[in-house]
Amino acid sequence: MPRSAPAPAPAELAPRAKARRPRADAGDVFDFQSNALGYQLRLAQLRAFDLFFEMLAPLDLSPARVTALSLIAMSPGTNQAALAKALNVAGPSALKLVDGLESAGWIRRMEVEGDRRRYSLQLTEQGQARLEQLREKLTEYEARLTAGLSAAERLQLMDLLGRLAR
Repeated sequence: MPRSAPAPAPAELAPRAKARRPRADAGDVFDFQSNALGYQLRLAQLRAFDLFFEMLAPLDLSPARVTALSLIAMSPGTNQAALAKALNVAGPSALKLVDGLESAGWIRRMEVEGDRRRYSLQLTEQGQARLEQLREKLTEYEARLTAGLSAAERLQLMDLLGRLAR
């Protein structure tokens, strides 16, 4: 019997492999931040809150208190249920907020004629003065927060965020 040629080595049996792309690192595969709008929004929110508290700490105002005071000023006589709805918070959260604003002396509850279960919310003179102080600080806050944007970019960002929020 004639001898056959030696068996080819295993590397010779396999067709040549195409050049493979380098495998992505686990860090790349699991990078849920770099291209995530939600993550960038959260970072922007953190910066906005940090700056807010840095600038407004002396006025003893949180973003929720600012919004509530603003809504009460724009709609004198609004009630707590309407305020909760406008703030998109539960009734107990609105109650706590109203209690805090009242104990600070910035608003007062007024009985609603004909409905002993309801109170309208009114700014006090002290609350009005606090809003005047706030107006100046918020103008500076907005300028610092958007310092890296042109006026047109700020408007565009406001528009885009408004569309996302709907």
